Amino acid sequence: MSKIKFLMVAVLICFSLFINAQEGNNTNDSSIWYSYTTEGEMISCELLEDKIVYRSPFNSDDAKNVSTLWIRKKLDKDHFVVYNKLRKPQYAILHIAQSNANVLKITTVLKGDSIESLEKDFQGNKLPAWIGLFEKDWYSEKYIKQLKNSPGLDELKRADLLTAMQWRKPLSSQIQEYLKDTQGKRQFMIYRFVNEFRNRKLVELGYNPYKRVSYNFKKQFEGDEEILNLLFEEIKF
Repeated sequence: MSKIKFLMVAVLICFSLFINAQEGNNTNDSSIWYSYTTEGEMISCELLEDKIVYRSPFNSDDAKNVSTLWIRKKLDKDHFVVYNKLRKPQYAILHIAQSNANVLKITTVLKGDSIESLEKDFQGNKLPAWIGLFEKDWYSEKYIKQLKNSPGLDELKRADLLTAMQWRKPLSSQIQEYLKDTQGKRQFMIYRFVNEFRNRKLVELGYNPYKRVSYNFKKQFEGDEEILNLLFEEIKF
């Protein structure tokens, strides 16, 4: 084989290896998850080795719709110190863990002005007892496609709604701790916590509660006092 032919073959092999390596890096170093806002808009969360990129809507490249959290330190396999200079405070600890192949749970567990102060509080177990109330579910691309075709709230069955509204046992102690720590000044958050719990349960039951459909629970369950009380009664402890 001539020197020229040998060099051409070598260059092609190197180029092929480079392309394969780049493709491998893209696959291994990034994963994208999807969720919904309370208004039903789909948003995305891209996990990379050194940062977490949120987009709202999910496919936007507009700077005003993109928020980046830089990963500054990994405390253990599930807890990360992140930084965003535009937020106050600028540092936070995120808990990130997969509950199964299709669901990723992300929770902001602490906020602070420095990595050192956050580490100290984290190691001292100074996490609020109610922090789980702020946990958010993110879904894989495969599962989000399934949710797009799932029935919405307009097709909700009575038995499934009853199941989804059984929030008192799992949430009541956390909510009471939250109200105590906030001196009752954020009472409105109770309804948000209950609503998120209900929506999470409905997703597990095969519905898409974020689907933009027309529905009227008062009309759907007219005369059903048990359901209407669960939906519209004032939440008290």
